Amino acid sequence: MQNQSDITPLLNEEIRRFETGRVAWLHFTPEVEERYLRDTAASRTSTLLTHGLFAGIVYDFFLLSDYFMAPDHILRAVLVRLLIFTPIMLLAAAIVRYQQNVALREMSVAFACLTGALGILYLHNGINTTVSIESQLGLILMLLGMNCLIRLELVYATATTFLIAVADVLWLKNDTFLPVTHKLVLGGMMIWSVLLTLAANYAIARDRRFSYLLQLHGRLQRGMLADANAELVALSSTDRLTGLPNRLAYDSRLTHIWKMTRESRTPLSVVMVDVDHFKLVNDTYGHPYGDRVLQRVASLLQQALREEDDFVARIGGEEFVVLLPHTDSTFAIKVAERIRTLVQVAGSPALQRDTTLHHEVWTTVSCGVATMWPAHPGSDPVQLIADADAAMYRAKQEGRNRVCCAPVPPSSARLTIFPGGAQRA
Repeated sequence: MQNQSDITPLLNEEIRRFETGRVAWLHFTPEVEERYLRDTAASRTSTLLTHGLFAGIVYDFFLLSDYFMAPDHILRAVLVRLLIFTPIMLLAAAIVRYQQNVALREMSVAFACLTGALGILYLHNGINTTVSIESQLGLILMLLGMNCLIRLELVYATATTFLIAVADVLWLKNDTFLPVTHKLVLGGMMIWSVLLTLAANYAIARDRRFSYLLQLHGRLQRGMLADANAELVALSSTDRLTGLPNRLAYDSRLTHIWKMTRESRTPLSVVMVDVDHFKLVNDTYGHPYGDRVLQRVASLLQQALREEDDFVARIGGEEFVVLLPHTDSTFAIKVAERIRTLVQVAGSPALQRDTTLHHEVWTTVSCGVATMWPAHPGSDPVQLIADADAAMYRAKQEGRNRVCCAPVPPSSARLTIFPGGAQRA
């Protein structure tokens, strides 16, 4: 199956073809036709079933007319309408309901209509002039039902209508009750009925197909617009250098996670991460190397996450934040220590061979951890971030490359420092 961009030019060409107002061939290009048949299969099946069964009931209801017009032949009418036509109609309905093949579906309905038309001619043969005239009215009603109510596809409608017209011509020729003038008038009425019902069938099918083209075009346009909007949203919420969510995405995610942990009455921990001596890294090795450092740290931060709900974003030049829902301070410190260790071991990309090494600057990070229970009264996400930020700056003041944890409210204990690795006291 083609994607939207592939099918759109074909769709536009089909729309232009139908918009001209001239007679258009009722068949799309193979790609569009395949999609049309697939998309309209359910509605087409429903139309054939509901309209076809309604027309069949009306056909059988004409037993009353048979009784009043020719009571001596009522048993023949019961045989044709109830014991021959009705089972064929029900068989056609079953094929329409359970068979996906378009040709078999349309042919089964066409065969039922042809059987009904031949049954009318048989029932009205050799009785009297009035009954012979009624047969022509019955055939006209049959054509109206087949071409305008059931709306067979034009190819099958044309073939079936032609066979009915031929059968009617032969029937009129052999009828012994109608004078020639009556036969000519009735034959003319039949010809006009054939032309008008086929023209109506074509107009209905053309409108149905044109409406589908416009609806499909609208859906594709809306889909492409939605994709473009989604891409813009993704671009606006992604840091281009590291590929991590940016400050905009972080603000939205913090609000969502805060609400989620408040409803679940679980703790929320935050780890603020700042690259140590980043200005010195840039000054020593250049900004391209500094960018590579940030990209490496971003990758290591993602590796340190534990669960799907954990979230990491770049919120400043060399500053990152990690949100850990459903996590208390003990486990948050372990995550922060894992981050610190990963960066210490693998956070420094290889230098270019021609780089002049004035003095070695090894990439490390300082981490600040803070935890709150959002469900507790007085809890505030702004204060949580401020506590984590303060803990991170405290870690820098204490010598960098370490984890510092803020006290968990309502405790007023001082910040606890974990140089070179964090363990709870």
